[in-house]
Amino acid sequence: MTMCLPRCYASSQVTFSERMRQGVAAIALMLAWAPMDTLAQAGDDAVDWAGVPSAMELPAPPDDYTTERLGEVEWSYPRSASSDVAPLQIMLPETWRQLEDDFGVDIEDGMTIRVARDPDEMRALAPVGAPPPHYASGVAYAHRGLIILTLTAPDTWVRPDLDRVFVHELSHIALRRAVRGHTLPRWFVEGVAIHQSGEMGFERLKTLWNGYLSDAIIPLAQVDASFPERSTEVSLAYAQSSDVITFLRGDRADARRFRVLIEELGEGDSFDEALSQAYALTVPQLERDWLEDLGGRVRTLPMLVGGGTFWALAALLLVAAWWRRRRRHHRRLREMGEQESAEAAAIARAEAAIDEQLGEPLDADERLVLLVSGEPPQGREPGVPTVQHEGSNHTLH
Repeated sequence: MTMCLPRCYASSQVTFSERMRQGVAAIALMLAWAPMDTLAQAGDDAVDWAGVPSAMELPAPPDDYTTERLGEVEWSYPRSASSDVAPLQIMLPETWRQLEDDFGVDIEDGMTIRVARDPDEMRALAPVGAPPPHYASGVAYAHRGLIILTLTAPDTWVRPDLDRVFVHELSHIALRRAVRGHTLPRWFVEGVAIHQSGEMGFERLKTLWNGYLSDAIIPLAQVDASFPERSTEVSLAYAQSSDVITFLRGDRADARRFRVLIEELGEGDSFDEALSQAYALTVPQLERDWLEDLGGRVRTLPMLVGGGTFWALAALLLVAAWWRRRRRHHRRLREMGEQESAEAAAIARAEAAIDEQLGEPLDADERLVLLVSGEPPQGREPGVPTVQHEGSNHTLH
């Protein structure tokens, strides 16, 4: 395939920001043909059923299920699936602490978690009269602190990424409790959950950009009023929701404002009021600013190809980071094998190559922010040393 390059890209004076944005676009296209079951879209199989009353009857688990209580959490799962559930039980305490830190509040951690073998069994474990959506591999009934997961995904019947779906559903419960049950826009609830589940979302990025280019972006008010049912629209709604939250939480200052937003919501402010207090924005202003930013990113699509080994290594790093996150909890239960050791060495080489290009090492979070946003971490410039003082980076000139 032959592509024409803008003059600015051919110039050796192209800016750092432009090179990063071009690289992200290139990475996205490099992965655009990846199969859906390899790079699944975050959120498309994990949902929050917020309106189910706690009084609804909860069926008893089948006879071959184990029911046990660990701390404040009741777990129910098939006895044959104990090895699948154990990683989730191990990760829960630390994940919950991370959610509390993200929201900036202490959150009551009692809940019920049910793990089913398949979607049919998941529906049988759900509150009577409130089955999960047909496409869901996980569902949170936030009002009653209930999570239900399935070990096989609907339609495809392949194994879902349980870690990711689990964190997504935990986010729904934690967020509801953090704001004391006050009403939130659906796009905000789903976007926060996808953001906190930590997915890279290459397929989601492709869906979002295709939606923008085909003028199919769904207004946030419409997403809130009636969440789509068709699979393509569901994917786009999730992609938009995630990207708006990423835009809203662009840097460390925004992370602090996010906690103020949660605090205001917890005190009973409407979402519009809380957003104004925390970010000095209305929802229409936020949507307009986000669309403008999205348009700028999409317009980098023609600036593809080039950068050689650096961008290939960047792509390797992003895929490797996604894979490591997918398997992080399973590695706690067994020693790393020879294959995983080789992968770790390859990842280290890729990270070293990127650090060399930038002139100094970045930590993992800074590197991901740099590659996804197209902007260097705040206070850093490529090739210029920085120092940290009182939690901030300062460039040495």
